[in-house]
Amino acid sequence: MPKLIVTNGDAAVERLKAAHIAGHLLPWQDMLHDGPVPAGEVLDNVSDARADFLSAALGLPLDSVRADFAHRDAQLDVHSAYGEVELWFEHDLYDQLQLIQLLHYFSHEPERMGLHLVQADHYIGVMEAGQIQDLEHHRAPVTAVQIETAREAWDAFTAPTPTTLAAFAMQQHEALPFLAPALRRLLAELPAPRSGLSLTEQRILEHLADGPRKVAHVFAAVHSMDEAQFLADLPFFLRLDGLAFAHEPLIAGLPFQTNECSALAFSPGDGSPAERTYRAYAAAEIRLTKAGVAALKGHFDHACENTVERAMGGFQVMPGAMWRYDRARGELMAPN
Repeated sequence: MPKLIVTNGDAAVERLKAAHIAGHLLPWQDMLHDGPVPAGEVLDNVSDARADFLSAALGLPLDSVRADFAHRDAQLDVHSAYGEVELWFEHDLYDQLQLIQLLHYFSHEPERMGLHLVQADHYIGVMEAGQIQDLEHHRAPVTAVQIETAREAWDAFTAPTPTTLAAFAMQQHEALPFLAPALRRLLAELPAPRSGLSLTEQRILEHLADGPRKVAHVFAAVHSMDEAQFLADLPFFLRLDGLAFAHEPLIAGLPFQTNECSALAFSPGDGSPAERTYRAYAAAEIRLTKAGVAALKGHFDHACENTVERAMGGFQVMPGAMWRYDRARGELMAPN
C-alpha cells in the first residue's frame, strides 16, 4: 500500500523527492508560533482560525488561504487509506508545534497503525540526498508516550493562559527531546519585564544600535542567532511592523506594512507586483528611533506604552493580560 509522508513545507518536500523517498508528500505549512490557535479536537476549527489570522496579517485572499487549508486537511483525513504514515519534522519551534498538532490529531483517531516519526536535529530542506536517506533509517513507530506527551503539550499551548505551557516547558520530555527547548523559545517571544520587548524584537534593536541596516541584512543576522532557527521572513516582517507602526515607533524606515503588500506568493525572478513589493520591503533601510534606544536601555516599556496585543496559541498578550517572560531567570510573570 502507498505511504503518506507529512513534513514541514515545500523545501522539505523537494529534498525528500530528490532523495527518492517514496510516498505521497504533504507539506503542513503553518507558522503556529504566531497568532491564535484554538483548543479542541476538530482540525477544521483550528484551520479556520489560522486562515483568518494569516489572511489579515499577510494581506492574503481569505478564500484562497481557506482553500489551501481545506486541501491540506482533506489529505490528512484519508490517512487510513495509506499503509503507513510518516511524520518528518525538525528540532525547531516551527516544526515542533506542527508535530504536536499532528500527534494531537492522531491521539483522537481510532486507527493509528503504521504511524512513524522521523525526528531531525538539522533542517530537512537543505539536506543532501544521502543525509535524507540516512535519516529515513532512524524512523521509528510513534509510541503511546509520544502521543500523550504531544497531547499534553498541545493542550498547554492552546490553553487560555501560558501557565501550564511554562510548567511543561521547564521539564525535559525524553519521548520528544526537542519539544521543551522549542517551547522555551516560544515563551521568549513574550514581552520582557522592563523593556516590553520579545527576544526577537530585542535582537532587532541591538542590530540597529550601531546604525541603519537593510531589512534583509537584519533578518539574516537575527535569524542566525537562534541555535534552532525557526523564524521565516514573513513572520519576521510582522515583528518589524509591530516596532515601526506602533503609537511610539521603535524603528523607522519601512515603506509599508506587510499586509499592504501585493499578494506575497510569487516565483523568484517573475517580476510580478508581489515580488517587487517584497523586494522593496526587504531592501528598505531601517534605523532606531529615540523610543527604540530607550527600550534597549530598559527605559521604555514597549508592551505597556504601545498597548501591544498579540495572540500566541490559546492566549492573548494585551493590556490587562500582559503576560511577560523574564528570560534571565526563565520565569513566566503573570499580569499585575
